[in-house]
Amino acid sequence: MLAILRFNFASPGGDPGVQGELLSAAMELAQFGDRHGIAAISVDEHHVTGHGWSCNPVMIAGMFLARTANMIASIDCALGPLWNPVRLAEDIALVDAMSGGRLHTTVGLGYREEEYRTLGVDFGKRGELMDQLLETMLAAWTGDSGVVSGTWTKPHPPLYVGGGVRATVRRAVRFGLPLSLPDHRPDLAEYYTELCRQAGLQPFVLMPPAINRGMIYLHSDPERAWAELGSHILWEAVTYGAWSDDPSRSAMHLPGVQTLEEVRASGRYRFLTPDQLIDEVRATANYGPIVMHPLVGGMPVEEAWKSVTLLTDEVLPALR
Repeated sequence: MLAILRFNFASPGGDPGVQGELLSAAMELAQFGDRHGIAAISVDEHHVTGHGWSCNPVMIAGMFLARTANMIASIDCALGPLWNPVRLAEDIALVDAMSGGRLHTTVGLGYREEEYRTLGVDFGKRGELMDQLLETMLAAWTGDSGVVSGTWTKPHPPLYVGGGVRATVRRAVRFGLPLSLPDHRPDLAEYYTELCRQAGLQPFVLMPPAINRGMIYLHSDPERAWAELGSHILWEAVTYGAWSDDPSRSAMHLPGVQTLEEVRASGRYRFLTPDQLIDEVRATANYGPIVMHPLVGGMPVEEAWKSVTLLTDEVLPALR
């Protein structure tokens, strides 16, 4: 059973002291998870949020990978047009070498015009900039360009093109790269597979399962957890949901959500007991990964530890 820990280090107010505590706790949770069967860490990228949301996923992924020996760090995703292509290629190559190939990066366009405006990038040219980014990065990694001497992973570090429209599919095929879909979109997966067949490429698609299992938090008493800890989840759901009115932006988007009752009803964030999760996985074919977001919305560190420990001590052993 694939288990993933997701982190973004955001909290109401974005106090640097709180962010530092969340970062330290996340590193310790990753080290613990690495020793106890958790397969991956997931981080993403957003800017000008005002509350500490992860803004440099390559740096963060490198920090996680330096503290672990087995885990994959998955960037889901880096906002490609906001990066200097050479710098991103160099940074990824550095972490690739340090970690022995454990960094997987998805690059996407993003959707918040504010991020582009504040970083001085033309939002209207984001497609063109993405093409330039991918072309430059792939050339840099050949070792013939003089940009980097080569990469530990051959022919280059794992790189995916992310997005949920047909133009994304065509871009992935054009550059001969795997496709990463933010939601369950078999129509796009089929389109990608057909274009790969026409181009003589082997298709590789990352796609969430048909049923969105949401972010899972383990607790001995889910009802008490919602009452005592639900405010942390509500803050993130409201904040994230306000960035776009398109629910397909990610598996966690809840546009317009305002109340804890709405969040609970969505199933995007769930408190479960270990036994409930075990029974759910055993009763479901193709369950998909167990994804946990233990420090959501500045969740108290001790509660994050309780949740992750229940996963490693009770759930994963039962599912092996």
